[in-house]
Amino acid sequence: MFNLKFDKRKVVILSLVFVLISISYLNYMLNKKSILESSSDFKQYEENQLSVMTSKENEDNIVVEENIGKETATSSMMMIPEEKVVDSKQEDINKIVSVSNSNIEESLLNNEKRNKSSYFLQAKIDIEVEREKTIERFDEIINSKMTDEESRKSAIKKKMAIIDLINKEKIVESLIKSKGFEDAVVFITNESVYVTVKDEELSKSDIAKILDIVTRETKVSIDNIKIQNK
Repeated sequence: MFNLKFDKRKVVILSLVFVLISISYLNYMLNKKSILESSSDFKQYEENQLSVMTSKENEDNIVVEENIGKETATSSMMMIPEEKVVDSKQEDINKIVSVSNSNIEESLLNNEKRNKSSYFLQAKIDIEVEREKTIERFDEIINSKMTDEESRKSAIKKKMAIIDLINKEKIVESLIKSKGFEDAVVFITNESVYVTVKDEELSKSDIAKILDIVTRETKVSIDNIKIQNK
């Protein structure tokens, strides 16, 4: 009897042990599966996040490159000199004066065809406009960074000479009119003087008065002074 009871007890214990082992194994497998699934999900999550981060980084790089491109283009535009490039060679500076004088002489000749009432006003306007253009041209050379120092000094000298001639022209015109002439136009260069007076006829006395004024104020020889009436 005792042995039978003992055996039953033994069987029950063994059964319980087996059940515990089975439950432990089942829990282990379930946990393993859960861990594997979690790891797989986490790996997929990491891959997705990495893909998003890579995509965003590429977009940021594109934006940065575009901004750099814009900044480079802007910098290039800013580096383009706004300053007008001008010739500053000595021969070009001399040519400016030569061309200006030719333009004025041509204008005075064309104005000879005009009637008496408009000739003097138009001639003075043409001379003034041409003088201003010449001074403007010299200012460009003087203020340009492309101009060497020697040419800059030469341009300043030429500009001051033009201003001096303008003042002399006004003085000579006033002095001639003070001698009884109704009006006068005077154009002076370094070599010659052109004088036109408003009068029907010029006597030898009139010419002498004009020559006296011109030679005294300009120091130009009589041979290089041209006088005409209009």
